[in-house]
Amino acid sequence: MKKLILLFILSFSISNMYAQYADSINFEQPNAKIVILPTSNNLWQIGTPYKTFFNSAHHGNRAIVTDTMSNYPPNDTSSFLYIIQHGLVQTCRTCMSFSHKYDMDTIGDKGIIEASYDGGNSWLIVKDTNGDFGMGWSYFQWNSDIIESSSNYQMHKLITNGKSNGWIRSEFCWHWYFPVKNDTIIVIPDSLMLRFTFISDSVIKNKEGWMIDDIGTWAAGAGECSGIEENASQQHAKVSPNPFSTSTQISFDKTYPSIALSFYDFQGKLLLQNHYADCNQITLHRNQLSNGLYFLKIIIDDKQIETRKIVISD
Repeated sequence: MKKLILLFILSFSISNMYAQYADSINFEQPNAKIVILPTSNNLWQIGTPYKTFFNSAHHGNRAIVTDTMSNYPPNDTSSFLYIIQHGLVQTCRTCMSFSHKYDMDTIGDKGIIEASYDGGNSWLIVKDTNGDFGMGWSYFQWNSDIIESSSNYQMHKLITNGKSNGWIRSEFCWHWYFPVKNDTIIVIPDSLMLRFTFISDSVIKNKEGWMIDDIGTWAAGAGECSGIEENASQQHAKVSPNPFSTSTQISFDKTYPSIALSFYDFQGKLLLQNHYADCNQITLHRNQLSNGLYFLKIIIDDKQIETRKIVISD
């Protein structure tokens, strides 16, 4: 549990440190950014839910639901799009969160989220992974889910199925850019598209499906995307060189009694964790790490927390 909470804190701080734009959808009013695809028998509806488990929206009266009144049928595939436009796409990373309930079979039924930044010509399932649309390097970073009734964290289910413990708040960040030796070249699409799809198999389950509400989206500012170093107002640590090939120096503005370092890969896996006493400089060695993007969390005197993006490149 401690590792899970630490990962959430790191991911949350990285995704929110430079948030400059925000968008929210609560389904109380019509919104052109939500498109229910005009396929035959599409189950998605925006309205007041009248089911046993889906008995109210998250906030207000309306949510988007796989049918507001009936259980889902067999052999169904239903999708809706969330189209993210200017403001939230002029960056190298967009983050979003949403509240949802789900009541599905655990074998053949599921909910999936896919993403596209080439106008829907190609899609990638949103999960912790690398991917390539032919435009650059893209990956997703899921944070832990929050069980809203208890405020407890749980590992995110990359494929949504089973029955949720009430409302769940899920959050992920979507990164896209070309990592090169001395710079980061940003790919700026006209729009981003997310596709939420519910799928059922051939067996009747008498279950309620998927309900989503209160979608929130934010983006990193241009300052974060244009370079490697963060621009926090009060930084006590400097990492140089960055990118680096063999080793880099973490230098502090003075000697501190206690320094804790945690080093993560882009999927949030903890690779290194060390503590130092009476320290003003630390050498971070590459060892056997491959080229790529990493995250460094620095805790100074058990109270000051700073994060850095670290790039290793030959």
